[in-house]
Order: sequence, then C-alpha cells, then structure tokens
Amino acid sequence: MPKAGFIATRASFFALAASILGPVMLAAPAAGSTCPSSGKCFAVVVSPPSPTAGASASFTFGITNEASNQQLGSVQITALAGFVITGAPGATSFTSSSALFLNLSLAPSATTTLTLSASALSGGAAYQWGIKAKQSNDFNGTGNDFQLDPASLGLTGSYSSCPSSTPCSASASSATTSVTVTTSSAFPGEFLEVGIVNYIYSCGGTYHPVSDPFSFALFGPGGVPQSTILNVSLEIDKSLVQSSGRTGASSWQICYASTSQFTAVPGTSGTAMIGGLTYHTGLLPDCSGTPVPPCVQARNKDNAGDVVVTFLAPGDPLGHG
Repeated sequence: MPKAGFIATRASFFALAASILGPVMLAAPAAGSTCPSSGKCFAVVVSPPSPTAGASASFTFGITNEASNQQLGSVQITALAGFVITGAPGATSFTSSSALFLNLSLAPSATTTLTLSASALSGGAAYQWGIKAKQSNDFNGTGNDFQLDPASLGLTGSYSSCPSSTPCSASASSATTSVTVTTSSAFPGEFLEVGIVNYIYSCGGTYHPVSDPFSFALFGPGGVPQSTILNVSLEIDKSLVQSSGRTGASSWQICYASTSQFTAVPGTSGTAMIGGLTYHTGLLPDCSGTPVPPCVQARNKDNAGDVVVTFLAPGDPLGHG
C-alpha cells in the first residue's frame, strides 16, 4: 500500500506530511502526471480533509481538468461513507448521498471549485468521497468518462471516537502517503481525525519535502482541539523513496509547521502563511532521552522497502517528509 509524507491538522500545528487549520488555498496535484492513454483525466483536492464527528461543515472540491484537448462538462460527488450531504450551492440537484454539477464547460488545464455542506456521522468511522466526471455537460452518455487522478487529495480518511482511558488511533493514506496517529489514553467524548490535505510550505535550509501533506488532530467533546501528545507514524512508499534519491531511512526528516514556536533543527527555522495565519516552520530534531515534543523518535525501512518515520507531536500539527 503506497504511503508517504505526514501532516497534522486542524488547530495550531503542521508537519510536512499534513495538518489543517481553517480555510486554505487549494492546489491541485501535478497536472497530467498520471493521465491515461485516452487523454481524459482530472484531479481533485478536498478541503477541509477531514470531518468533525456529528457536526455539519462546508467542503470545497478543487477540480482540475488534466486533459490536453477535451473540456470537462459535469461532475457527480457522492458521500460513499461517513457523510450525509445537507446542501450543495450551485448544484443542479442533490440528495443526502450525492450532488450533481452540470454545464461546467471546464477547459483543459483549468480549475474550478465546487462546494457542498455535509454532516459527518457520529461515533467514529472511515470516511470516503466518491467523484465522477464526464465530458458531456449533462452527465450523460458512454465513452466520455474522465479518469480520476490517483494523486488527488482529501477523498478518504478516518475519525475515531476514543474510549475513555484506552489507546485510540486513526489513519489516512493517498497513492503515495500513509499516516497513523495514536493517543495512549483519552477522556470520554474525545475523537481523533486524520485526513490528506494539500498545503504548500517549506522549511529552511536545503531539505526538500516530497511527500503528500496530511492532517490529524485530537478533539474534545465540543470540537475543541486538545494538546495531548500524540504518536505519529509516517510511511513513505518505496516508489517515492527511490524517485527522491534519498534511499536511506536516516536521510528523511519531518518539515513541521505550528502557530506556536518550537525547537527546530538549527538553520531550518522560518515562517509561512497558511490559511491566513502565520506558522513557524522547521525540521524536527531527534528526540532525546527525555523527549520534548515535537521530535522524531525513529526512522527505518520495512520489508517492502518503504521508509517509516515516527515522531511525537502535541495536539494537532501539520507536516510532511
């Protein structure tokens, strides 16, 4: 299973991989990178990448037409798991499970944004959006389907309700990135969220992050971010490891971002504007004998040749590798 890069979400931290904190600029995956022989493909970036259990939220779908000479005419978005759709501004029609957007006439290489409101089912679950696109403006006909770019972000993830005083974990993955977040104990009503996102930021120095960003957070009963120390495991797929040229596990770092200052590897500190807020950025140092999060605990390769980086992070961070 391909995985790579880490990012934590939604209140005050980032790590390159990925985390969210409010509205962000949508950026699509590299255009045309996985376009099939038919020439008709499209990429999607969903923001925010993960829901809040039992609450309604507005979701934005950034749609990019990666075809070389065909327009993208219509899109159907489906709540496959974990969601109930409650509204779809601009849609021709919608139900609790799907929304249909017609007459888009999206030109090659162009991007548009579609918005809908949805409520996440309570109790904790995996969630998944389904999305289909056609060349026709009325979503009819055969042989005019567009293929979804597997590099699309934010379509799947999970949120887990945490039983009191027991470990709790949640995971998310993309075509190249996978992350699992665990808390050693929890209070009643708390829940973890993990999702793939797409933020653009970097850390100082010469290190260049290559993994997908993703987000995670621990929330209290009222949806308030918690500052509990979380264990994060980031897995970077073998294919990405090889293409990056950094084949040794020891060469992988976590590029982290937080609204709070933290100790970074010397020479890598900086700032970045993310979602209208100023974030402190930098590569995470290794944990000492008495770890002071955020810090990297270990780096290794598994039997499949994937690189696995584990680190400690307080609350809900953002990052990637």
